[in-house]
Amino acid sequence: MSSSRSIVVSVIAMIVAIIAGTVGFMFSEQLTFFDALWLTVVTILTVGYGDTVPQTFYGKMFALIIIPVGISIVTYATGAVVSMMMEGEFSKTVRRRKMKKKIETMTNHIIVCGFGRVGEQVVRELVKNGTRVVVIERNADWLEEMGDPIPYVEGDATEDGVLIAAGIDRAAGLVAALPSDADNVFISLTAKGLNPNIQVVARAERTESEEKLRRAGADKVINPAFLSGRRMAMTMLKPVSVDYVDTIFHDRAEQYAIEEITIESHSSFVGTSVRDQAVRARFGVTIIAIQRQNNMIGNPTPDERFCVGDILIVFGEKRALEAFEQGVNKK
Repeated sequence: MSSSRSIVVSVIAMIVAIIAGTVGFMFSEQLTFFDALWLTVVTILTVGYGDTVPQTFYGKMFALIIIPVGISIVTYATGAVVSMMMEGEFSKTVRRRKMKKKIETMTNHIIVCGFGRVGEQVVRELVKNGTRVVVIERNADWLEEMGDPIPYVEGDATEDGVLIAAGIDRAAGLVAALPSDADNVFISLTAKGLNPNIQVVARAERTESEEKLRRAGADKVINPAFLSGRRMAMTMLKPVSVDYVDTIFHDRAEQYAIEEITIESHSSFVGTSVRDQAVRARFGVTIIAIQRQNNMIGNPTPDERFCVGDILIVFGEKRALEAFEQGVNKK
């Protein structure tokens, strides 16, 4: 029986014992309801004030029965409460140790600093796409209550020790999603100092903070207020287009997605053109753009040739995208 259920049972047993004792003393001692209730409670709890005691033979016999019953119930309830407290602390300690060991073995994961409104959405999207995530949060009490909690480190993300505990040296990326621009600047600066190769995406609340975040080492700066305002305006101007984009990015029931696929040196696509590979006809996907070093080629022509290291930005059904990725880098 679980500790919580034991407590419920003990409370019910205590109520039943108090009712039975009150009725018993009312009849055996000819007491009023309140006096009988008082005598029952002090008897069960073994307080023994001595102001009200059984006087009759039947009252004393009844007390001999109710005392051990009451002591048993109180002892059982106390044990259940202590057990629940001990189990909770023990299980919490075990979970934290397992989580710490899990984080120590993680590589190429994403660290999300802050689990507020923005940070939570970032984590949900990353987890949905199968990305390993470690959250840094000052107050992680409610994360502890989750059935399958996300790996986290409780602490201040601006501190070196906390970032190191989150595996900053092994992480592929970091998202600074705290509400304070100053904190995000400090986090970006510290993260790049601990791992120069890490990809840093930072949140900016004010437009004037964006350049400071870039100078601090943020590779990408996102202003949620700017994006929200622009999206609201576009919803008014082009509602059908916005609804379609929302369907692609937010509707879990849809099978469409946008993927980034890098062309490896052994790929059969190297040196061939979009027309040669007949991408649309063979795979049923569309190449939206090609990232070639620092140059972005939008809506590439059929004569555009693929090079080693090209990042193809492709749109299509998820299954088709998986097949295309395998076809691109098939040896």
